[in-house]
Amino acid sequence: VGREGLKPLVSSLCLDPPPEPLTADAPPAMPARRPVLASLVACGVAASGLLQLSFVGGSTAGQQLRRGLAPARVSAGYLERQGPKDADVAFTPAAGGPEHQVVYKKRPFGILRYQPGAGMKGAMAMEIIPKSRYPGDPQGQAFSGGVKAGYVVKSINGADVLSAEFGKIMDLFDDEVADPRFSKSTALALEKQGGRLAEPAATPLTVVYTEIPGYQGKFAVLTQDGQDGYGR
Repeated sequence: VGREGLKPLVSSLCLDPPPEPLTADAPPAMPARRPVLASLVACGVAASGLLQLSFVGGSTAGQQLRRGLAPARVSAGYLERQGPKDADVAFTPAAGGPEHQVVYKKRPFGILRYQPGAGMKGAMAMEIIPKSRYPGDPQGQAFSGGVKAGYVVKSINGADVLSAEFGKIMDLFDDEVADPRFSKSTALALEKQGGRLAEPAATPLTVVYTEIPGYQGKFAVLTQDGQDGYGR
């Protein structure tokens, strides 16, 4: 039953029906009363359902982060969960620009989304949490390390992954924050893929990023809510 459908149900359970109109030859009749306890129970159940429906579907990326959900630990179905976005500008992985090295001590790193390059090769950081909330905040590591949207992953723990399969890079990182709404579809995608494309890289994890000369991307600005969550 949807939220709108519950409203008349609550009204019917919690309110007495209107009295029958009086006629000239019929004395007024006492309205029928349901047992008080049964009415109160039914009313409470219906009202509770209405309240629950009011909050279903309100989860945002920031709320998921605040709940401390475990890493998804799988690249299968990544693009169904994390993009792509209409504003994404296509790229082909290429070296030659400035490089930046960052060491991640623990997962997750604070990068909410990556974009694959042409042919599903390479990975570009797209959405980065713009703050470290406290010393040692794992989700502030990318920000503290100076990672910017548009940086392309060049190597992980010394292994060149500039043109590696996007799914392999995501499995090596293994830092996606899981969304329980996608648990079933992710399991099906993993089965179809035939398992992981790579085991998670050991931490501390050293990542070298590179910039693509001349690349001009369009990147989302993450906004902070009142409880240090972040949404697009």
